[in-house]
Amino acid sequence: MDIQALQLFLLPWLRVDTWHTRHPKDEERFHQALHVTFSELGYSIAYEHFYEAIHRTVSERQPGVEVYRSKTIEQFARRAEAIGSYLFDVRNFQ
Repeated sequence: MDIQALQLFLLPWLRVDTWHTRHPKDEERFHQALHVTFSELGYSIAYEHFYEAIHRTVSERQPGVEVYRSKTIEQFARRAEAIGSYLFDVRNFQ
């Protein structure tokens, strides 16, 4: 997996300081970023790759805050992987 490409596709969501909130606009950016990511990279992206891409991007953009956000990063990486798995399954059962 090209982590840099994954970072690039997630950046429109992660570049906003409030990326980690459950605000409707942040949720919308998250889902839009995943839509583009899955369109470009496919649905089979592992949790570890999402975690690494989010962690790297957050660390680069906001040095020093990734420690307290590691749980949040973990939660979003799990959500992203679950969404990709669901879309893969739906696509294969149609």
